[in-house]
Amino acid sequence: MPFARACLQEVHLISKPLDEIKEIPIQEVARRLGLEVKGQLAHCFSHKPDRNPSLRLNLNKNQFHCYVCRGVGGSVIDLIMQVLGLDFKEAISFLQEGRERYSSERVQERVKAAVSIDPERKSELLQAFMNAAPVGEAGIQYLASRGIRKEIIEKMKVGYLSPDQYLSAYRRFRDRYGLEILKAAGLTHFYIFAKQQLPFLLFPYYVGGRIRSIQGRCLLTKEEAVTQRVKRFAMTERAAYFYHHDLIAESPVLFICEGEIDTLTILQLGFPAIGSPGTWGFDEHWLDLFAGKTVVLCLDPDPAGEKAAAWVGEELHQRNSLCLKLHLPAGCDINEYIRKGGYIGSAQSGTTQP
Repeated sequence: MPFARACLQEVHLISKPLDEIKEIPIQEVARRLGLEVKGQLAHCFSHKPDRNPSLRLNLNKNQFHCYVCRGVGGSVIDLIMQVLGLDFKEAISFLQEGRERYSSERVQERVKAAVSIDPERKSELLQAFMNAAPVGEAGIQYLASRGIRKEIIEKMKVGYLSPDQYLSAYRRFRDRYGLEILKAAGLTHFYIFAKQQLPFLLFPYYVGGRIRSIQGRCLLTKEEAVTQRVKRFAMTERAAYFYHHDLIAESPVLFICEGEIDTLTILQLGFPAIGSPGTWGFDEHWLDLFAGKTVVLCLDPDPAGEKAAAWVGEELHQRNSLCLKLHLPAGCDINEYIRKGGYIGSAQSGTTQP
């Protein structure tokens, strides 16, 4: 059955109780899942440590959103899917079966029962999945529209999948490895794009020559995603490393960018760049990696980026690092700035202002 028709049938089957399910109070769902809720905030389940609760519970919209983790957010259904690693139909079933399923003991049992795989096998599975997702002409054309050249795309091994391509790969991998293994590897997380009929790019996070996680990014702009109420990012797991992480040990000077496309932008200019998975995707334990180095922060010029830059700058200063900041025009990220002809000076001389 074609994917679009299958989706229509699935929606028809669950459409009657779906609105009621989405209205189950998100605070209640979060507490029953064992999250530490404090008013309209909670400690995020996706990254640790989360000393200051970064998971916001929007009671008016009955949705949640993490300020740190890209792709962590959505409805009560998304919360079940992301905490317990369930797919959409399983999450609906879980919520339909009644509140007795929410007991902390039952939830913990489910979490413990989840299949886990060792890092080496997981890396092999992620690599096999990337091999099934060549970037192709469509991915190259999209990145070219963002000013990214083919040689850097190929060097960084970026992938691309249409919804149909993802579903085809998903079925092959499910039949070969089993659904539970795919869930443990995080490869079911990209279903949100297929469900919305969105093609997406895949950015592998390599460390020591092995893939540790994959970031998926649909081709919608931020404004389009807000209008269509869809998420732009999905990751196999929260990144415990930077994008292009191995460069840290090799270079005394590092440009820290916000996300993968900004990182590709700086790399093709010839600067040593790594990518943080989101403005606040910067873990405290990463800071010591930059002790004694020169760091140039290339974060977006918005309140979140300014706040992150101030915190990182202060922390790096305490570690004897020279921390510079690239000052960008308001509303313009580094990719857009460069595409408009912007200039980046020498980090060694400290001339980082446009």
